[in-house]
Amino acid sequence: MFQEFFARSDHLVWPLIGLLMFVVMFLVVLSYVFCGLRDRSKIDDIAALPLENDDRVDDRADGRAS
Repeated sequence: MFQEFFARSDHLVWPLIGLLMFVVMFLVVLSYVFCGLRDRSKIDDIAALPLENDDRVDDRADGRAS
């Protein structure tokens, strides 16, 4: 019963477009990781980002930096 409904639907192209966009973005990110991050110093800089000291001081009660 549902096969006839879905076979005649004009909206079946949207899930395919969404899947295609996902696959393209996945391949772009994957290629950036494997090809764009070949420089070891760049990888070390990215890895050290959470550990860097921040010069801003959080002295407000709401937690925003001044």
